[in-house]
Amino acid sequence: MNKINDQGVNSLVYGVLLKVKLHKMKRTQIILLLSPNEVRMIQMLDPQGTFSTYFDLTQISDIQQKEQTKLKIINTQGEYIKLYFESPFQLITFKEGLDYLIKEANRIQKQLDSYNQIWSNALKLITKADIDMDNKLNFKEFQFLIGELQIEIPERKLIQIFEKNQKNNQLDEATLYKLLMDITRRHELTELYQKYSSKQEGMFEDPLQAMLMTDKDLQQFFKIEQGQNDYQPKRKLYNFYDFQNIIFNEENTLFQQTTIDQSQPITKYLINSSHNTYLETNQLTGESSCFAYQDAFKMGFKCVELDCWDGEDGEPKVTHGHTLVNDIKFKDVIMTVRDFAFCKDNNPAILSLEMHCCLKQQKRIAELLQGILGDMLFVIKDYKQERFSTLQQLQRKVLIKYKADDQFLQEKLQTQSSTLFYTQSHDDMLIRFEDDEDDQNLQANVKQFSQTLDEHHKKICRELLELTSLHAVSLKLDKKPELVWIVSSVSEDKIQDVIKKSHGKFQEYVDNYFVRVYPLGLRFDSSNYDPFPSWIAGAQLVALNIQTKDIFMLQNYGMFLNSSYILKSNQDVKMNIYVRIISATHIIWEEEKRRQEEIVDPYIKIRVAGNKDDVNKSDKWRTEVVQDNGYHPIFNYQCVIQLRHAQQDVIYIQAYSYSMLGDSLLGQYCLSPLNIRTGYRIVPLLNSQFKTLANSYVLMHIKIEY
Repeated sequence: MNKINDQGVNSLVYGVLLKVKLHKMKRTQIILLLSPNEVRMIQMLDPQGTFSTYFDLTQISDIQQKEQTKLKIINTQGEYIKLYFESPFQLITFKEGLDYLIKEANRIQKQLDSYNQIWSNALKLITKADIDMDNKLNFKEFQFLIGELQIEIPERKLIQIFEKNQKNNQLDEATLYKLLMDITRRHELTELYQKYSSKQEGMFEDPLQAMLMTDKDLQQFFKIEQGQNDYQPKRKLYNFYDFQNIIFNEENTLFQQTTIDQSQPITKYLINSSHNTYLETNQLTGESSCFAYQDAFKMGFKCVELDCWDGEDGEPKVTHGHTLVNDIKFKDVIMTVRDFAFCKDNNPAILSLEMHCCLKQQKRIAELLQGILGDMLFVIKDYKQERFSTLQQLQRKVLIKYKADDQFLQEKLQTQSSTLFYTQSHDDMLIRFEDDEDDQNLQANVKQFSQTLDEHHKKICRELLELTSLHAVSLKLDKKPELVWIVSSVSEDKIQDVIKKSHGKFQEYVDNYFVRVYPLGLRFDSSNYDPFPSWIAGAQLVALNIQTKDIFMLQNYGMFLNSSYILKSNQDVKMNIYVRIISATHIIWEEEKRRQEEIVDPYIKIRVAGNKDDVNKSDKWRTEVVQDNGYHPIFNYQCVIQLRHAQQDVIYIQAYSYSMLGDSLLGQYCLSPLNIRTGYRIVPLLNSQFKTLANSYVLMHIKIEY
């Protein structure tokens, strides 16, 4: 640990007084210190001792430095803490120390989880419940712990449990451990464990404790039940809780990563694409920031949008024009691209420039792109190339999308052709068809629209064109384009009409040329549209508003969970998936306050999105409601998912709490059926912001027939 780390760590170990603004609370002074009983938790106390709470170091999803003296810490639930420092040095010292403690907390978490997941989680909950910090729980603290676990136990029964196990009106850690092990035993795994346990050892009241699995038993289980021949046990003997821990482990999830063929031109892939990437919320009054681009890249998005406008002092800016959205510097966005575009994988990034800048500031944009991205920029070497470069050739490259210019392209193609018609005049492209009766009217309207544009914004920047690898053009399906380095944009409301009228020409076109689909401008709330019709037709860049985590964004998450580039396939994959939803664990309310007020009544839904033939069969799959038990509900529900176009589908799983006033979503997950593993698998549920919910799983058994 270096000196600055040492100072930062010490300040948190001994306590540091800072001005703090907690989520949905006013700014106040708080003492922050590492919990003396649990090194994965930071305790927050007010100086008067009237307020105490914790934040979990392993649940921090992002740390954002807003200014030289302000930090914003965000957890996986989207809740935040803002910290205000007296100097930049104090901030740097604190952040260095915090970063070190986060790494240590995650290391300890992984170590504890591999040994005993239940106790790993319980230690944190006990620390939160132990208000007087004496390493023991009185009845009220025990009651709080049970509330956090989302177990409905009548108060009379709870008092009986407490009285039976207490010493001096307290429950010590050893007693709590035993109680929690009993409460959290997964009885649904008992029969499976007994089936593969070959060793008897000792005499116990509980028969399960006398049974042990050998390493050979465990290998046999993985071979027969899980379809894994290469499983390597880490020790010789396993008890029931060891086996339970193996099942409820992140290495045993439903999802299985598969390799992607990188040998094809990138026009043959669906690409994870975003719209208005700079926005954190809605497009009228929302906030824009470079952190929105960071989040997009961390989520695996590869095509991001930059709305470029003239800024002060000759520096272009990114913003949503003619709205109350704030500005961010174009330079800062490109530095974010450089630092984060390949944090998830090495697949190429695409910068979609929506240009509103004057010629001078466009030249500045070209300078910034070259100066900051350098060799990362992909520059066209052969304009006459008949196919786009392959995914392998474009690894760790950044492609620029910018409006096309006829004269420039004619020069590069060394042709005097007057039939290129590449230039576009506004975002909603002209669509041409041989049998389109309204084509002349459309052209007249476009011409009239073009004349109203500000002349100096219409100028094309030669320096930018030289860096452009995706030239934005009008979509014409009545003839083969003379250039492969092109992209056409179509709004969500017109794309289906385009596909229908093309009589199959659209599908042929998108085999070699890019089409981008974008949301209607009237979606002021940044809501999303169904991406599947465009994906199924072959449009590569189906851009969604990633700031809105709705059902369509969940489906997008599932589609690109395996990779940010998905190879298109015309070959139908037929499969029957036999699903048994066995149980769930830790299905709780996201809001901490609500967890203490109300126990969930959970049920699980499973649905298909994608090809209509497959979707229509999935509206009835759901378990029964389990009353008052979010911690460990047993479902034992079975269904068969019959898919005829699995390569075009995703399967999504949602956990709800039932209510007569309307059900509440508690957790969700989505993936392609092509990435599902067979056997006894867990589904790691995500919260409303698509962050993993700690220890929140659905246990399933899967069998697949092709």
